[in-house]
Amino acid sequence: MVSWKWRTIPVEAKNVTPAADVAALVEQWEAKVAKIVDVPVGEARHTIAGPELKRLIERAMIEETGADFAFMNQGGVRDRLPEGRLLARHIWNVMPFDNIVVIGRFQGSKLPASVLAGRTVDPQREYTLAVTDFTAANQSASGQLGTTGLVFPQSGPLLRDLLIEWVKKKKVLE
Repeated sequence: MVSWKWRTIPVEAKNVTPAADVAALVEQWEAKVAKIVDVPVGEARHTIAGPELKRLIERAMIEETGADFAFMNQGGVRDRLPEGRLLARHIWNVMPFDNIVVIGRFQGSKLPASVLAGRTVDPQREYTLAVTDFTAANQSASGQLGTTGLVFPQSGPLLRDLLIEWVKKKKVLE
């Protein structure tokens, strides 16, 4: 390559007329899914986003699976939870992938630093760790566990479904 140039091209969705055939398909699908996703599941006292939402997802994974630790990769969190009434749609927007929660048991000495976040564990004691199947399959990738060789033999629900049920139980997210 000898040279290159680039410039930002702003795209304002509200100023773009959708293609009629695509708009019709979107309308059909929206009519089908609205019954499933436009269902109230809880309430948020404030907008929850970024690292705070990652920690909330990990807390939900721990509470719903009984694990000692949980890890959610920040890149897998795709939206925020708005302040006010929460719909299942909001959870779907945060977790659009069909990631399954998987669980493994590991000695404290085998738990990666990304999971411990500075907490001390007994290196000989066994702990349970809940992650997504994506994280388990890509554990050495950037933004993941930062290790290899961990096996997660127990499968749980879709993370999205786990979150919806957890929010329903909590009713209000502080």
